[in-house]
Formats: sequence, structure tokens, C-alpha cells
Amino acid sequence: MDDTPNLGLPYILAAQSQKHVTHNEAIRALDAIVQLAVVDLDLAAPPDSPIEGARYIVAASSIGAWAGHAGKVAAWQDGTWVVHAPREGWLAWVEDEDKLYGWDGTAWVAAGGGGAASLNPATGAMVGINATADTTNRLALKSPASLFDNDGNGHQQKINKAAAGDTASQLYQTNYSGRAEIGLIGDDDFLFKVSPDGSSWKDAMRIDCTTGVVSLPFTPLGVLPNLLINGDFGINQRAFAFGALADGAFGVDRWRASGASNLGWDAATQTLTLNSGAIRQVVEPLVWGYSNLASFQITASVEGLTGGNLTVAVGSVSGIITPGSGRRSVTLTLGAGDTGNLNVTLTPSRYPTWWKRVKLELGAAATAWQARPTVEEVALCMRYYQNGFPNGVAPVEGYTFTQSYYASGISDTGNRLYAVPVTFQVPMRTTPTVFVFRSNVAATTNGRWQYFNGSAWVAGSSTFPGTINEKGFRMTVDGTGLTAGSSYLLIGGWAASSEL
Repeated sequence: MDDTPNLGLPYILAAQSQKHVTHNEAIRALDAIVQLAVVDLDLAAPPDSPIEGARYIVAASSIGAWAGHAGKVAAWQDGTWVVHAPREGWLAWVEDEDKLYGWDGTAWVAAGGGGAASLNPATGAMVGINATADTTNRLALKSPASLFDNDGNGHQQKINKAAAGDTASQLYQTNYSGRAEIGLIGDDDFLFKVSPDGSSWKDAMRIDCTTGVVSLPFTPLGVLPNLLINGDFGINQRAFAFGALADGAFGVDRWRASGASNLGWDAATQTLTLNSGAIRQVVEPLVWGYSNLASFQITASVEGLTGGNLTVAVGSVSGIITPGSGRRSVTLTLGAGDTGNLNVTLTPSRYPTWWKRVKLELGAAATAWQARPTVEEVALCMRYYQNGFPNGVAPVEGYTFTQSYYASGISDTGNRLYAVPVTFQVPMRTTPTVFVFRSNVAATTNGRWQYFNGSAWVAGSSTFPGTINEKGFRMTVDGTGLTAGSSYLLIGGWAASSEL
């Protein structure tokens, strides 16, 4: 045997001349491959000016003096390249990567577990376990599962970010393309995001860090209603004929003018036209189960906005809905001082402007229009206003009531008639203001009911509602020549309002 079995170093043979040549050859080989640290393992051609003793692992497709030596160790010694074939188990430190590689008999692989695995030293600030860490993923793990166990009690995993505008999250991927992300993403709200392709994302759920309110922007839920009542303008107890509306006056239920306004209505398309001014409604959070909506995120939306922009003011904040087909919206975050009831005002940028089906809902996205059952919507309107006139008739003085609207009353000893109590169809928000209207059956002063004295209708000398509460009232009519304890027919109209 002329060479050593492991490193292939030449033996000095018996009676060999020039023994120093063989000895020096072995010393050069030891200098090249013992404590092996190479400059690079990605070069296929020799560098132009290598320093004495520099070692390289030759890359694939090698050329020049390295041709045919891919994977071998090339050392620049005494002005020439000396090539050493590695043996399985050799280790080499790669200086430009600060990583340890091993020869597995076929290729150089990052040391630590075979294949593409690596275990990076602490000095490189990276650790790879059966995976290659890098400057971004400084801790990398490839494993069927991972366990973070307790050490006697609980265990807490911490993900920290430097500032509110940064991100602290967990990203879930399919073939390295994002599909879901949860955490503090760009702010301090807790967010659940999803994506079908890794590029377009939707906020599926947001939990406000201040209020704790949960928003589900793309999930319409019955428990997150339209906060506006009569959003499609279809309930009209006052029989508003559309047209001019004085500042503060109500038109259709729950909607009043903000400044002198003029409204139009297309019954065929259920579209409202605002020809001048603005309209507003007061939202009462208690109706929807909230003590107040301060700091809540809300979205206002309309359908088919045409004409100008629509400025939506809610409490202390406002935003603009731009024209376009379908449902158009703006999302606002109410101020910390927006407690109690909220004024919602809709003001176009120019006239006329048309829209329909207005909504105000909690959350960061507009959901599709979903009308409440008519009986429920009417009941909500009647919480604030109702009257004793036929449907489609505006409360006016001198209206001709049919017999079905006659009331009865009992007289006392002082020529006073007490009508049978009026019970409201729906309990009102609070004790209302009751307005009295005369009929046309007898000449009388406005605001007075008439009674039938057995031969003719007679105007009462005075009429006033008494014992008023949120459930109803009793009308009182003063007359003359009444028989105590007798019953009389009464006729007249009324309207009750507890509007905000």
C-alpha cells in the first residue's frame, strides 16, 4: 500500500530517494484538507487572483483548470491548483456563508441532518432544524409537528412588534402562498384575514382593541341590523305628498328635513330624489341593545347613487359616498364622545341626486339590503309617531271621518265628556305630545272634537287629551246641556309624536 487509507497521503517507501518530495506532498495535502475551511462553494471557474493556500469547493459545470472536478476541493498551492476528492463524512466550513457543510458521498449538504437540513451556529444568529434558515426566517423548522410544552405550569407564546403600524401575526400558506393570517396586522385590532390566491385579501373578522366589538364585514347577520328605520322610505304615516319640506319637518316616517328641502319619489323604482337641502334621522342605540356607539366602526351605504356625491354625517364624523351602480358605501369610526343618540344626515354635493335603500350598520363593510318584515318596520316607526287618521290621509283639520272612526264618551256632572281611552297600536318611546284635530261635521274652532247631542253634532267648547302615557291617552271634551252619566258619540282626529 503506497497511500494512507483515509486521506490518501503518500507513504515514504523503503530505500526511496528524494524522500523529502514525498514528505512535502503529504504535508501540502494535510494543509489543504485538515481543518477544512473553503472560501466559496458556488464558483464553477477558478478566481483570477487566488491567495496562497485558498481552498474552494468546485461547483457544477466547472470550467478552466477546474473542469471535470465538480464537488472536489481545489487548493491554490505553490502557484497551481491541487484538487482533492472528498470522502464521505468530510466537513468543510464555507466562509462566505458562515455555514458548515458535509460531503454525503454524492454532494455537499448543510450539516445537521442530511438532505437540505442545516443547524446554523449562534454566531450567525440563525438556527435551522431539518431546514435552511436565512436572514428573514432566522429560525426554520421542517417537521410533521412541533411541541411547545409547559415546564411545570402554563406556557405562553409571545409575538411582539415594535409599533402599532407594524405586524405581529401568524401566516398560513399553501405551497408557500398565503391563504389566512391572524394577528395584529398594521394596527392594534385583532384581525382574521383570508385569501384565495395570496395576493387579494379580505378582512373576515376584526375585533376592536378599544371597544371589544366584533365586526364580520362579509357575513350578514340578523343580529347586526340596519340602524336606520324606514331605510327604503316606504312607510309614510303622515301621508307626505313629497315636494317642499321645511327645516325640521318630517316627511316619510323617521326622516325630517335638515334645512329647507325638497324631496321627490319614484314609486316604480322605490327611489328617493333630493332636489334641495338634506335629510336626517336620529338613531337611538338603545333600540338595538347598545348603551352607546362611541368608538364603534360603522358603514353607511345606499343603492344606485346618481347625481352627486353623498356626504354622510354620523355624530361627530362624516364621509363621502361616491356615485355608482349597486351598493355604494363609506366606513367611519365614531368618536369617543359620540355617546347617546346620533344624528345621521345625508347631504348631496349637487341636485338633484337619487338613491334608494339606505343602511347604517356596524362593521367595516356594507352588506346586501335585507328588509325587515313590514309589521316590524311599522312597529319601529310607531314607537316615534302614530295617528288616528285612515292610512294615506295626512292629519288635517276638517277631515270627514266615517262612522268607523266615531268614539264614545260618558258625561260627568259638569258637562264634561270623557272619551273611551285610545290605546296606541305600539307603545311609544316616551310619553308623547298629542295633537288634536276637528272633523268637518260642525262648524268649530280647529283642534276641537264634536259630540252628537241626540239631534245634531255640536262643537265642544274645549278639547284636550288627558292621562297621556306611552301606551295611550283619554280625550276630554267640554260641552253644554249634557246629561250626567249618559253616553255620547264623539268625532275628531289625533296624532301622537315622541320623535327625537
